[in-house]
Amino acid sequence: MIKVLIPSNKEFLHFKNECENLYKKCQDKICDEKSFEFICNNTFFYMFVNDNKLIGGIYYFLDENNKLFLNGFANRKMHNLNLECLKMSLDWFKGDIYAQAQNRASALCLLKCGFKRYFKNIFVYEN
Repeated sequence: MIKVLIPSNKEFLHFKNECENLYKKCQDKICDEKSFEFICNNTFFYMFVNDNKLIGGIYYFLDENNKLFLNGFANRKMHNLNLECLKMSLDWFKGDIYAQAQNRASALCLLKCGFKRYFKNIFVYEN
């Protein structure tokens, strides 16, 4: 069973260091220069855990044009769980959700979850 943790959950602290290390490892692939602390404190950040194993994190934020964007990072070799986590999180927000795919794997993941190409490497989930 997948557990969703937010920074205010006590259990979040059990996985915080591991999640932060994963974020730093993936940071160049997701093109986010902000610190892990920044995304935990200034976005809608969700950590996903399955059987006490960290899957990854997804965070939602408003861009400079007030469009809701998401970004995320995950452990490798958990593709089906990553899709499940992303699909689950899409139901938590109303309105269109945008994402920028930095690589082919990200684009495929977004397409499998119902996103459509909006412009070049920008995708939209019409909600």
